[in-house]
Amino acid sequence: MPLASYDAILVLGGFFLLLGIIFVLWNRREKKSYYNSILLTQRDIKESLTHEPERPWLHAWQVGGRISLIIGIVLLIIGGILRLVAY
Repeated sequence: MPLASYDAILVLGGFFLLLGIIFVLWNRREKKSYYNSILLTQRDIKESLTHEPERPWLHAWQVGGRISLIIGIVLLIIGGILRLVAY
């Protein structure tokens, strides 16, 4: 395999790592804005304190971010190992 292929693996790993970090940060912002908006519009404070009932769509960004982080780390490790072995 040419060295450009190893560089492509490293670039993809970095992209997925960056994407995962963005998704995790986006999840924190979405949760914070959702539960803060409940405080202003809802008389029942129980939901904002206990976060019940669970909102699955709020966890979607977190799950996607974790998957992207794992894929990015694995690709960076594989690309780094292959690049070191190629030299």
